Amino acid sequence: MRSALAFVVVLAIGCSPTATSPTPSAISASPKQTAAASASASLPPRLQDSGAPLPAVAGAFVLFQLPSETGLHAISFGADVNGLIKGQAPQTTAAAGWSQSPFGAPFLVDPTVYDRDGKEIGTTPWAKKESKTWSSDGRFLCAAVPATTSAGAQMRLEMALIGQAAKTIATGFTTYSDNAAYPVLACDQGTDRAIVAVLGQGVAAARLYVLRLSNGALIRSVDYAGAGGWVAASADGSMLAESVPPVAPATNWKTTIRSADNGAQLGTIDDLLVRGFSGDKTFVVGNTPSAVAVVDWKTGRKVWSASGPYGGYLAEPAGSRLAVGIGFVGGSDQRDVYLVGPNGVLTLLPERVRVSLHY
Repeated sequence: MRSALAFVVVLAIGCSPTATSPTPSAISASPKQTAAASASASLPPRLQDSGAPLPAVAGAFVLFQLPSETGLHAISFGADVNGLIKGQAPQTTAAAGWSQSPFGAPFLVDPTVYDRDGKEIGTTPWAKKESKTWSSDGRFLCAAVPATTSAGAQMRLEMALIGQAAKTIATGFTTYSDNAAYPVLACDQGTDRAIVAVLGQGVAAARLYVLRLSNGALIRSVDYAGAGGWVAASADGSMLAESVPPVAPATNWKTTIRSADNGAQLGTIDDLLVRGFSGDKTFVVGNTPSAVAVVDWKTGRKVWSASGPYGGYLAEPAGSRLAVGIGFVGGSDQRDVYLVGPNGVLTLLPERVRVSLHY
């Protein structure tokens, strides 16, 4: 369901595990990817932000913050509209002090939610330390939380409309460990799906649960224990990307794209640890040890790549464009954010911007 909120737009979202993610070992480009065109030969011109107000137009936007500013700017995923909004967020030493919903606004400066005009429209019911995920329509948030903070407590999947109390959707599908993270990878009313991952030590996929959002019924669970890999989900919860690490020095990461509901294999990608999908599920974004890439997973065509450590992404809701970060490591200010479309890079945001990227 979509409603006209915030940017005079319909709202939708992806998901954002907050745990540290794994780093792949030596990876070389597959033959299909090597033969494909790459847009990494030279840096595109950086966006010259005018500081003018953002026009009141519909669309999906990426919020960003310039160095030493608390104000928030916005740019459309197609890079054709940009400007300053009235919202504010604190400066932080890490990547961003807010979490944007899929269309940019509303946005969360935990625990308060604001609209594009910087007006408070509600709060979330969870503690700041809890990982929260925007729903695919941006009307509510989801979180997986323990019934108590004691090891062995029952985990609950909860959802909450902005400014309202949390509603329990499912309980008892797994138990709490203080050595694990429990990100909600997808929360979508359209497909009636929610996906909760268990990340052992916060850095490797241990288990995954596909649940019906309307009633909490368990559709499928997956045991990744001991594999040391990573898992990502499409925003609508219909697809998974399961990345498996090398088993020997001479081998590389391999990712399998699967149906979330039944595990059916839909495709494979060599030499890429996949972090997420585009909104239309046509492309995946991922990394090698030395570069970040956007790839058409059905054909292996590399749409774009750039050297540097992976730094997160945002997906245009139901679209093919992505915002991709490079260099967000240890709170470093040396970071770049590219807007990437089906044919390569669209623009490069100003230097050292902060963006609310999913990892």
